[in-house]
Amino acid sequence: MEGFHSLWSKPYMAGRHTEEYWMQDYEVLTMILSALMWRKHNGGIRLCADAEAIAFVEKMGLYHIWNLGIEEITVPEAVPEKVFWAAGKLYSLKKMQMPAVMVDLDLIIWKDIRNIIKDTDICAIHREGIFPDVYPGKEFFHMKQEYRFDPDWSFEVLPVNTCMLYIADEAFKNYYVDSSITFMENCLETEENLCHMVFAEQRLLAMCAEKQGKQISSFFPGSAQIENQDIFTHLWGYKNILKFNYKEREAFNRKMYDRIVREFPEEETTLKQLSISGL
Repeated sequence: MEGFHSLWSKPYMAGRHTEEYWMQDYEVLTMILSALMWRKHNGGIRLCADAEAIAFVEKMGLYHIWNLGIEEITVPEAVPEKVFWAAGKLYSLKKMQMPAVMVDLDLIIWKDIRNIIKDTDICAIHREGIFPDVYPGKEFFHMKQEYRFDPDWSFEVLPVNTCMLYIADEAFKNYYVDSSITFMENCLETEENLCHMVFAEQRLLAMCAEKQGKQISSFFPGSAQIENQDIFTHLWGYKNILKFNYKEREAFNRKMYDRIVREFPEEETTLKQLSISGL
């Protein structure tokens, strides 16, 4: 099964007086292990990235990590990076041919999941509840006057967490991604908030699937199951701890370094060329 990562530099570059993209050391290590573990258990993986991110990957000597290569993506200026910081994932998904699995850079999948996803229309980690502060009604969104929400989209269907997303059908993928891109490009919001991005990525997926009669499978229907599983590790909020707690970061980096070298000893030379705190 083909997988892909997405790396979009613009949210990082915005507001910084630099022309060079950069990632934290713990982010780089997680990204490396994510790609290598996917290759070990599930198939080939490629990277979709913009020009600045590709330059960073090449500078770090990481190009080979994605054994299917790197595809360049472009996100239009019409999409505000402060509001849609994960838009690169959707433009990457648009470029990829289905069936395929979109894997977040901070998600490590430890096992073979191909038998789980092979007979599904769509598969993700889990559904999410409709919490009003995260998933508000359509009146919340600041859109261009001519934009219209599809009346066939149900605001009652549960959103989908897309840190890992499998889609089988190319036509449905295009319908979902085009709906998301149209929403983003017609948005008038300029200030960062969670609601617009998760609507474009996670809620619209569920709405589009429900409209077209596509079934969405979940690895873990309930949160308790997520706490007691060994299929994947998702850094998500833990990255904020690593960003500000230097001792925690050093310990994490050592753990990641040791795991990569133990599982993939051929990559030790690659890691030694990186600047990693705690090593």
